[in-house]
Amino acid sequence: MGDVLQAIGFVSSALGIFGFFKANLPSNAPNGAVIRMKVGNQDYDSESYGGGIARVIGYDQQNRIVGNAYNKKISNGDFQDITLDQETDGIQSKYIGIVSTGDAICLSWITLKNRDGASDSAWIGDIGKSCGQNWAWGNQEAGYVQDTGERISPSCTWLDADHTNDIASGAMKINFSAYADNLNDAISSGRACSATSFSYGAGEIDGAPGKKRDVSLKPRRPESMTKRIIISTENPTHNATELCTHPMSHSSDVVGSDGYYCNMETRELHPLCSSFNVDGCVTVDIESGKIQKRKSLGKRTANVHYRSYEKVSVW
Repeated sequence: MGDVLQAIGFVSSALGIFGFFKANLPSNAPNGAVIRMKVGNQDYDSESYGGGIARVIGYDQQNRIVGNAYNKKISNGDFQDITLDQETDGIQSKYIGIVSTGDAICLSWITLKNRDGASDSAWIGDIGKSCGQNWAWGNQEAGYVQDTGERISPSCTWLDADHTNDIASGAMKINFSAYADNLNDAISSGRACSATSFSYGAGEIDGAPGKKRDVSLKPRRPESMTKRIIISTENPTHNATELCTHPMSHSSDVVGSDGYYCNMETRELHPLCSSFNVDGCVTVDIESGKIQKRKSLGKRTANVHYRSYEKVSVW
């Protein structure tokens, strides 16, 4: 227990509680609360999950602004510790507002440490995924399930101020106290979602986080995503069927641990021939990035070219 704190994320196929590594928390700063933001990781140069944060805002128990930080850039797969500039350093931040820039960013987790030692807590990208936001698979370990030892690599949640690829939200506001204790109740009551507000506009969100917001924009993919395929067959949470059919997923094409390949452009699922020996199944050549599809031609079967990728990422 000493090396982890409790956090909400996807455990198997549903929101649950896991042990979040305390090493992911920032250190105390000489002035103000510290927010650590961790960005998702991709290995394709033109498909970075890193991006910009225009403003980070700290709010006290009465939802009054107590501190700000401005103009931060976080690289793909990296994290940054952001100290709020506060007039009174020891005032606790209960709510944290995050406003993005026009450089889209995909956040895997966000942690808060108040200077006076108030309860640490973590917001996990899986919450955005569960609560109607655009998301993508993650491959950065955040912790583990304490009963089973299963390692947790959360999804990341997208923010983008100019919505270039129809990303739904440009800002968010988190009630961190809701993710500090009574987490089973937070999940069963729906507070895991209602404790985070999202906004289409890239500006300060008025009021404390309230009800879950319904967003229905379906994002277009940038060209870089169409040139790349992600193969993740070992992580049980990387389910291609779920990613393919989820209305808010935003990703390259994938091969998942469920034995399926997803064309994210058309949202079509195809079984892998190695898992399901049926007509219409596909084979993936990792070296060449080519996908072939099995077709019946009279009494014969043939493998015909289906798609090619410039980059193959094996997780």
